[in-house]
Amino acid sequence: MFVKSILRILLFIFLQKVSLQEEYDDYTYYDSLPVNCSTTETIKGGHVTYSQEGLQGSVLTYDCGPGRYPHPVSYRTCGDDGEWSPMRLDGGRRLSHATCKEILCPAQLQLDNGDLWPRDQWFKVGKPQSFSCHEGFTLYGSAQRNCTLTGQWTGTTPICDNHAEDCNDPGIPPGAQRSEGRFHTGEKVTYRCQTGLDLLGSAERVCLENREWSGSTPRCQGQNMFDSPSDVAAAMSGSLAGVMDVLTTDAIKNRNTGTFARTFRVAEGSRMNVYILMDTSGSIKKADFEKSRDATIALIRKLDSYEIQIKFHVLSFASEAIDIVDILDSQISGDTESVIGHLLDFDYHSHGKKTGTNLHAGLNRVSERISIFKQNRQRNHFNETQNIIIIQTDGYSNTGRKPQIALIHIRQLLGYSSTKPDHTDETMLDVYVFGIGKEVKKNELNSLASQKLGEQHVFILQDYKMLGKVFNKIISDESVTMCGVAQEDVEDMKHGVPVYTRPWHVTVKTNVMGCFGSIVSQNWVLTAAHCFGRAATDKVLQRVEIKYGQGRLAKEVYSNNVTMHPNYRISALEHRNVSEFYDYDVALVRVDKSIPLSRTARPICLPCTVPGSRALKKINSTCQQHRKELLPHPDTSAFFIHKNSERKETHIHTESKRPDCLEKARQTLTKPTDVTLDEYVPSRFLCSGGTSGYRDSVTCRGDSGGSLYLQRKKRYFQVGVVSWGTTNVCEPRGRYSPDNPPPDARDFHIDLFEILPWLKQHLGEEIQFLQDD
Repeated sequence: MFVKSILRILLFIFLQKVSLQEEYDDYTYYDSLPVNCSTTETIKGGHVTYSQEGLQGSVLTYDCGPGRYPHPVSYRTCGDDGEWSPMRLDGGRRLSHATCKEILCPAQLQLDNGDLWPRDQWFKVGKPQSFSCHEGFTLYGSAQRNCTLTGQWTGTTPICDNHAEDCNDPGIPPGAQRSEGRFHTGEKVTYRCQTGLDLLGSAERVCLENREWSGSTPRCQGQNMFDSPSDVAAAMSGSLAGVMDVLTTDAIKNRNTGTFARTFRVAEGSRMNVYILMDTSGSIKKADFEKSRDATIALIRKLDSYEIQIKFHVLSFASEAIDIVDILDSQISGDTESVIGHLLDFDYHSHGKKTGTNLHAGLNRVSERISIFKQNRQRNHFNETQNIIIIQTDGYSNTGRKPQIALIHIRQLLGYSSTKPDHTDETMLDVYVFGIGKEVKKNELNSLASQKLGEQHVFILQDYKMLGKVFNKIISDESVTMCGVAQEDVEDMKHGVPVYTRPWHVTVKTNVMGCFGSIVSQNWVLTAAHCFGRAATDKVLQRVEIKYGQGRLAKEVYSNNVTMHPNYRISALEHRNVSEFYDYDVALVRVDKSIPLSRTARPICLPCTVPGSRALKKINSTCQQHRKELLPHPDTSAFFIHKNSERKETHIHTESKRPDCLEKARQTLTKPTDVTLDEYVPSRFLCSGGTSGYRDSVTCRGDSGGSLYLQRKKRYFQVGVVSWGTTNVCEPRGRYSPDNPPPDARDFHIDLFEILPWLKQHLGEEIQFLQDD
């Protein structure tokens, strides 16, 4: 009996343990389930959006609309405890509700030798501030400025100056105060921003012997103020202008600074090493990393369009630095497509749990590479190679040593002083810093960026989407004169910002008809011969008017010198019953006065030329290689410009696709004739239109002489001259249009590859052509 009692007790204890274990297992199972965060959050004056419906790791974003910003944070993340990340003020006090606040502009606080009104510290959006100067002083800059939605002011900084001292008044930005002092050589002025604003640029400037101020123009920026893509692009373009072939004399004279202190001091055959540091720390979400990567790819493609020898080093930094592309691997670092391929293959999760922000590690990696290049300076052309460092980050360095230490070493390696506040003499080094979002430590980023005369190297952007916009605008610069460069971002046109997408395109007005043409050099325009007559022997009876540029910047030049191809004669086949024959339908117009090259008027690239080779990144290439590069497919996408100034897409049919395209020309042979199709449309014509799977546009009467062109490596090349078509789709009240042509409509263009000897004969003194294959 006693034994049975013991067994019952033991059995009871065992069952209790099993029951407790099951309860514990049940508890553990339910505790491990993900906990959603609330999706009922609100913000006063705005609305809230959620990614992943509030699951763990999702992001809550506050949106306040134009002219307002969320306070104290713009987004929050869902933690594993089912709670959104806390909101705290700068002092640490926690808030439970977000609020939309009005964006304010910091006022002009100080105007030496002048008056300002009203004398407030902050202005609401739309409110103006006015300025005037005391007697004997002249106002430079804006007499009135208005506060905008971005917290920036319209116009330019007001300055009251009488030019009585060695240096002109350097100005005082809104939100800042400047120390007292004279503007004599060797004397300095210092700036400080009012509370709540960070100073970007040089806090101290010295009046130099050349009567210019050292360093970068200062500006004051609040936490919720960001640089716009257009402002950044304008500042960056000024530096990047040195990458281009030629700078016009007027462009150099018209710069605000007395000297053209550009950053990228390169010319044909120059060398450049570009180091791109991408922040992949814990605060960078995958979507933001992908935007950063795409923006970087856009930048790389832009830089690759310049005619220089360039190598890239791309690295990702978190707690440690990881090379994505090592500049020492010359086969990869010097090949743009390989660099981009490695960027696309890089795993966002490569840093694992090491998610700090160690900017020193990234810059130290750059320092190591520069040191290696210096050890073999002759082989690596060390003294002739410019070093560009581009930092992208959304925070500040919180791990490792101070990043400034690595920059000191970099400057020492390149032979520059590590203590000078002005970096204008650092012709072979530029450090650009892009801070993304409102959490960046602007003072730290400003201390890393180069401080150069008349330039900006630090920019604060609202998000990574803006970074992409900046890099896509970076090539736009009014002083660029190399062939085939055009502004490509037409989004600005919606906001009334001039965009010059076809700077080579001109109108040609003659005594016969109105035509188009293309600038091929400062002194020559390429167009169609039939714009001037029916044969090369015809004389042009009046001056030809060439109108270039767009909109209000359009200007005219004139010419009495027209050269038609000597073999051009419309009546050449009349004796065989063909009334019009447009073989060799091409002409060159030499203008009486050179066209000033600028962003509104640039030449288009021609194939089989040295500038064309540089643009294609194919040094020592042949003309045959140019044709293969520019016309790689039996149906190659190309463009022409319609008489309403719109760009129209078509396809050029070559090789196996050419016979079917030519066949459509038979419909224009209306009379009985023994002329064969090959005679009627010889090899000097490119045929376009009617591509299977596409709705090709076709030309109209009046489009003659314009360029048939295409884009390669961010540059534009002309391959043909618009000559004639099978159908005029622009007749009034017709059922067809340029974008909706009849199925048999085709266009024919003079193939520039087929008339190279003639082009070389007339243009050879201004454009260097390739040697004959």
